[in-house]
Amino acid sequence: MRTYSEADIRDVALIGHGGAGKTSLGEAILYDTKSVTRLGRVDEESSNLDTEPEEKKRKGTINPHVAAVEWQKTKINFIDTSGQGDFLVDTLVAIGAADSAVCVVSASDGVQVYTEKTWEQANERGLPRIVFINKMDRERADFTTALEQVVRTLSDKAVPVTLPIGREAGFAGVVDLVSKKAYRFDGDGREAQAGELPAGLEAEVTAARDRLIEAVAASDDDLMANFFDAGTLTDDELVSGLRKAVASCQVFPVLCGSALQNKGVQTLLDSIVQMLPPAAQGRPRTGTGKGDAEVRRSPKTSEPLSAYVFKMVPSEVGKMAMVRVISGKLTSDAPVWNATSEKSERIGQLYLFTPGKRISVAEAHPGDIVGLAKLKATHTGHTLCDEKDPVRFAQPEVPAPVVRYALSPKAKTDEAKLAQKLHDIAEEDIALKIEHDPVTKEALLGGCGPVHIEATLEKLRRAGIEVELHPPRIPYLETIRGRAKNIEGKHKKQTGGKGQYGVCYIDIEPAPRGSGFIFEDAIVGGAIPRQFIPAVEKGIRDRMARGGLAGYQCTDIKVRVFDGKYHDVDSDSRSFEMAGSKGFLAAFKQAQPIILEPYMKIEVTCPDETMGSIIGDLNNRRAHIAGMDSKGRSQIVKATVPMSETLDYSAFMRSATGGRGSFALEMSHYEEMPQHLADKVIASKKHVEEEEE
Repeated sequence: MRTYSEADIRDVALIGHGGAGKTSLGEAILYDTKSVTRLGRVDEESSNLDTEPEEKKRKGTINPHVAAVEWQKTKINFIDTSGQGDFLVDTLVAIGAADSAVCVVSASDGVQVYTEKTWEQANERGLPRIVFINKMDRERADFTTALEQVVRTLSDKAVPVTLPIGREAGFAGVVDLVSKKAYRFDGDGREAQAGELPAGLEAEVTAARDRLIEAVAASDDDLMANFFDAGTLTDDELVSGLRKAVASCQVFPVLCGSALQNKGVQTLLDSIVQMLPPAAQGRPRTGTGKGDAEVRRSPKTSEPLSAYVFKMVPSEVGKMAMVRVISGKLTSDAPVWNATSEKSERIGQLYLFTPGKRISVAEAHPGDIVGLAKLKATHTGHTLCDEKDPVRFAQPEVPAPVVRYALSPKAKTDEAKLAQKLHDIAEEDIALKIEHDPVTKEALLGGCGPVHIEATLEKLRRAGIEVELHPPRIPYLETIRGRAKNIEGKHKKQTGGKGQYGVCYIDIEPAPRGSGFIFEDAIVGGAIPRQFIPAVEKGIRDRMARGGLAGYQCTDIKVRVFDGKYHDVDSDSRSFEMAGSKGFLAAFKQAQPIILEPYMKIEVTCPDETMGSIIGDLNNRRAHIAGMDSKGRSQIVKATVPMSETLDYSAFMRSATGGRGSFALEMSHYEEMPQHLADKVIASKKHVEEEEE
């Protein structure tokens, strides 16, 4: 493949709901551009794009896949993205590497949940788009109905530029409204046959072309003036006006076809080249430079180097970074500066992403997407640039996990291996969170849904690591409501030789919420020798860590040590540690101990029609509603809710909103747990302790 300038490169993300046919469309693009010799199929596990074992098993895309193809003297980098909710984070990051998008909609299923979500993300980034209504050969395929859904749900600026010839099993080709030619696709679809309009379609084609002309004219004042004067637009005005209208998101062209039968795909490729803007016309990207100054980088080779890492993927040459060049020129065997990690990297070979083979190139220009292997300090979301003229682009916002599981290896000997493998997977998958709960001492695996977690487990199994998952323990805390004064902590042990002896007297009271532990040394007159005071404090801290009610860490307590007794021979640090521990436990039980439960901030985004059920469910979960807002056709509910009530919330949201809702969680604060629920926690903990004994 030759080197292309930014004026001849298109970076296009394939977006839409899972099952709409994005990968099948990518396979047809590869075949029509002669990048492969055989049309790959997802259902036969012969896909050139879905190459991961998890993808073949699930027959669906998980990771973004890039392929570089050539069409009409233009290089097209298309990014096949996942349309599954559990892998939406990677999809959104990948969209950020594109300049435009093709939104794939099933002609039989219409606009679905993740079609809307990915379209909204493309809206936020101002990406020009083409809509491709796929599966025109399927039963119940209806172009008109699907188009109406696109207009109603996605944008009223969506306008057909092709119409289908035939429907369902009789689908044979498309009519191009711009050229007014009919294209039929026989055999493998690689050769399109141009001809005259089929009989009976003239009126429909004329009406549709008139609507297209009106939409293009409405996007530009000069064209509108010409339209009013002449009653139409010339062919040249229509072509140039359509290109400008698409680039400014004033028009979203709608095409149709069948990816599996390779019908209409060549027409789509022509439209990508003719209608979608090249990398050279992409919007400048803003980042942070020296001294936190705002820096803009335009897609020009003449500008300083800047490149964005949007995915880390495993490969036969080691971990490879998917890199989109934003500005300047990236060359092999050259040093670059990682502005995010603030470390220098040495670029080795540059690889084009092509199915089944690696193609090395010497340089990459703005708009190019290349693979870089063996980078040491580079991860997803990082910026590579010229050290002398640095810039750092904002890293992607990764939502907090919506599901969490505690995990442990089935074999104790795999603990170190598990930790390393999870670290490697997390570098590839930024939505995966590996945490250690300091209260429960559990290792936690968090993700965007159960399928996301299962895909991670499959990667572990391939590495020979079997793990056990179970619901995480809730990190409850213990504290007190009342006070306890003049409580004795005494440790005395005689064994025939040197004994152990230590006595301390303490007061305890509640401390401000969030203060943790406050220790006051009020000893006067040497009642406890100075060298033993730290031992008393240590004993109290140790006891607080083990809890006094249900085995959870104690917090927000002030302890005052004011008196004690010691023995010249038998007293030592250990004795006073035990005395402090016993004294605190006795005082704690007298000071009205209570259980504190963690509360999470939750922000729920849901369709208007599900608002009532969402609010009702949150109330049943003991949530405190903090406010409500609207965003487009969605409602946003903000609340705080006990952590224990959120463990199954992901499943509820999918069911209640049909997959159209989403939520985000983050830690908020602790509150006193209702006594009847606290009693259950205490009883459960005591039962566990009895079993352990």
